[in-house]
Amino acid sequence: MAAPSNNISLRITDDEIALLDARVGIDGARSRSDVIRMAIQQFLQGQPLLPGMDSIRIPIGHGDKMLLGQLYELQGTTPEAAAQEGLSLYIEHAIKARSELTQQLDDLLAEAKSSTIRREEYHE
Repeated sequence: MAAPSNNISLRITDDEIALLDARVGIDGARSRSDVIRMAIQQFLQGQPLLPGMDSIRIPIGHGDKMLLGQLYELQGTTPEAAAQEGLSLYIEHAIKARSELTQQLDDLLAEAKSSTIRREEYHE
């Protein structure tokens, strides 16, 4: 039996109604109310666990969704855990690439400085 629910009023634009209507029939939503309930649940479940944390939302395609499902079945890795690990690896890679680029620029600058002819009039 379904849990008791309350009826509320909500003001939204015609464009927002059109977006709601476009979602009816997707992911089991049978009505605008279903779409709104699903959106509220998704919003509330996606909130950060601690103050100062943020959450992000990542749209994924059908193929990635299937692969994430298989990963979960095989290893128990949730999509959230996979996304967190991927983000950490990306940040690590970006920092390393930036560090290597900075080092290359420092080396080129040192080489350019060493190849510059020193002129007596610029030195005491």
